[in-house]
Amino acid sequence: MSNPSLRITAGLALLALARLRFTIVAWLVFAVLMPLSPAADAPSVFRFETDMDTWRPRAGSITVTRVEDIGAVPDSAACLRVAGQIEEGWNYATSQPRPLPPGRLYRLSAQLRVEKLGPGTPAPYLKCEFMGDSGRRSLGQAHTTRYDVTRLGTWQELEGEFRAPDDAQTFWLAMEKGTNALAEIDAYLDEIRLEPIAQLSVIRQYRLEPRPDSLERVRVVHPRLYLNAARIVELRRAIETSHAELWRELRELADRAAKRGPPAYRERDIYSGDEQLWQREVGNAMPSLAMAYVLSGDRRYLDSARDWALASCSYATWGLGRTDGMDLAAGHQLFGLGIVYDWCYADLDETARDTIRQTIARRAAAMFDAAATGKIWWGRSYLQNHLWVNACGLSVAALAVLDEVEDADLWIGFALDKFRRTTAALGADGASHEGVGYWEYGVEYLLKFMYLARELLGVDLYGHDWWRNTARYPLYLSLPRAAWTRSNSIVDIADCPRGHWYGPDYLLRGLAREYRDGHAQWLAEQIDTADIAAAGAPWLNLVWYDPELPARSPDSLPTLHHFDDMDIVGARADWSGRESLVVFKCGPFLGHHAVATFAYDPGGGHVHPDANHFVLFGAGQWLIRDDGYRAKWTGQHNTLLVDGRGQLGEGKQWFQGTQPLAVKSRPRILHAASTPELDHVVGEAAAAYPSELGIASYRRHLLFLKPDILIVADDVRLQQPRELELRFHPEQQTAERQEQAYLFTGISARLRLEALTTEGVRIEAAPLPIEGRHGESDQSMFTVRLLRTAAEWRNVVALSWAEADCLPPRVELGLRGDVAVFRSGERQVALDWTRGEARMAAEPR
Repeated sequence: MSNPSLRITAGLALLALARLRFTIVAWLVFAVLMPLSPAADAPSVFRFETDMDTWRPRAGSITVTRVEDIGAVPDSAACLRVAGQIEEGWNYATSQPRPLPPGRLYRLSAQLRVEKLGPGTPAPYLKCEFMGDSGRRSLGQAHTTRYDVTRLGTWQELEGEFRAPDDAQTFWLAMEKGTNALAEIDAYLDEIRLEPIAQLSVIRQYRLEPRPDSLERVRVVHPRLYLNAARIVELRRAIETSHAELWRELRELADRAAKRGPPAYRERDIYSGDEQLWQREVGNAMPSLAMAYVLSGDRRYLDSARDWALASCSYATWGLGRTDGMDLAAGHQLFGLGIVYDWCYADLDETARDTIRQTIARRAAAMFDAAATGKIWWGRSYLQNHLWVNACGLSVAALAVLDEVEDADLWIGFALDKFRRTTAALGADGASHEGVGYWEYGVEYLLKFMYLARELLGVDLYGHDWWRNTARYPLYLSLPRAAWTRSNSIVDIADCPRGHWYGPDYLLRGLAREYRDGHAQWLAEQIDTADIAAAGAPWLNLVWYDPELPARSPDSLPTLHHFDDMDIVGARADWSGRESLVVFKCGPFLGHHAVATFAYDPGGGHVHPDANHFVLFGAGQWLIRDDGYRAKWTGQHNTLLVDGRGQLGEGKQWFQGTQPLAVKSRPRILHAASTPELDHVVGEAAAAYPSELGIASYRRHLLFLKPDILIVADDVRLQQPRELELRFHPEQQTAERQEQAYLFTGISARLRLEALTTEGVRIEAAPLPIEGRHGESDQSMFTVRLLRTAAEWRNVVALSWAEADCLPPRVELGLRGDVAVFRSGERQVALDWTRGEARMAAEPR
């Protein structure tokens, strides 16, 4: 049997022979460029001293005029004024194209003074678009910094540095909106310069100077990422005992990958467009095959890992067009190639090593350059999974080839900077704005980097409270265990699915190991026992599982948990596995901390405009639902519309986070309390709506009378009468009318929905058309609509449920002054509208 962990000496010898210093590309180093002609060295300048320098508005609603006697610098006699409102598109104004010497380093700078921005309009910036020889084919773009909107009315310099593509022929500039939605601006633009430079100063900040001692100690040593020789020996023993079942699962996965082989290159798949996301699975398969080889010594796995790696290297593109090498397909494959190169280094043939190393050098350098110089959209998206995946993949590739590739330490420094900023952006509660599925995806890559950062860089990012608390998020947003299936096990708020995407068994084991969290260990065990884990990176189970940590059932935990930064509540009747579950949302779209911190949207595209929205699961089935991964409309949620309009951020495929950020919108949960009989949660969502709707207060009370009744009591107050509409979306698409109630019967559950305050209220129940993820218009959701025109509205809806062959309990409403009393059989709960208090009530004597 082959023994790769004992061949480090041979690996070192091979490494010594192979230490060709790859000078990646001259534009990533700080060498002086070869002198060019004076014409090529001359800057391209737009000063507006005599005319508008070819600038023009992007739409008829925007005016672009030359204004004299205003300038950004003392010798400026005029500038450009850009003003107006524009519905769609990304630019306010653009220049005509100008020639551009290709392959050079440039600095773009401009002076901008913004006098006014409309509600929800993001901070503007300048864009440089690179064009090919036809003048019609875009080769990419680079951006300046954004205007600081906290200093409106001041001249500010915007700047950016970048390398022009090798085949660029011309460029044009644009004053960017930062959104393709409605935007309004009044601003002055002056002193635009695009000038050649000798080096990129923005890169210097990412240099690892000095290199950490912990990294220096593993120079010319392989493997060093997650595994080393001693750890391999430990794991070989463990897979015979404590890790045996985890090893069996991994080996089965590796066997399947080895049998089917890597996929042939194809330009298009059926779902991901230019992203070529089918390549993610190529990157994901490589570490599992490499781990199977390292622990078993079976060369069948080595040969397969090599085949998958070389297939990845051979693919013509990692994404199409601008996306090639710049996004998730690249992030996953850089990670996989780095692992194969590191773990299998001593046993790969020289040709395979060279091919993998050269691919890493070329692909990683291109991604780093684009990200470091502002050409990639995700470079400042500190709360978005694209940044986390790509920065992690870049860093792992760098750590694998650090001894052999010039400037690979820059890639590591870049990732370290981005993950430090991400850590600072997190709130303390451990919740995700993107839902559990995206939590799995993002946390996987965050944890992968954090583990290596501590081991190899001496940087510990684990101390943040978000990480200590985050295992509670998938626990409290898990469905009752008896209902688990592969496609139905988690709450699907935001753009999250109902089944797992990545793990999360290995993520929970990593968190359990780090924080000695027995509840996380228990949830990982339950997920594996139910066989509902997604593949993702199961090799991490072997790395992170600590068999000495006992699993702890959540029976001793509260049944209600309030994630108080994201303002999400998960409340269940008990922990039996057959309980009812309510999840309620009423918080800022990124959480209180991030909304207070950021002036731009750092990654909220997957959020929904759904403050005061809730979902309900009971009797083994979904009862009240979310709309899923679709276009972002408030009307597709269980909350309020005013004059047919929803909340800030709605109306596009992705949530428009610049709108709530512009006004620092912070809806919030005011109260979340639990007793064995009753949970009471209160949300205030007025801040989530456009101010022109005049909503003084939209306060929602959820009274969870355990285990089978949820009372939804809404108190809406406006400055003037408007058409108000409350929507509820049951899971079942047909209803049976029973007086003022509707009955919805599914496979295992029956739901009763009854409006208890019907005076002046119009009630409708029917399927309503909704907009799909990509604008599809052939979809619908069954919707119960309660409508009333008023300035004030107190409305109560009672939801109750039972097994499908039983009748749900009925709820009756009585009024005692300003107190509403709800009775169902012998149970009574009282809600004081004025005080906002709820309690179990005794029978009147």
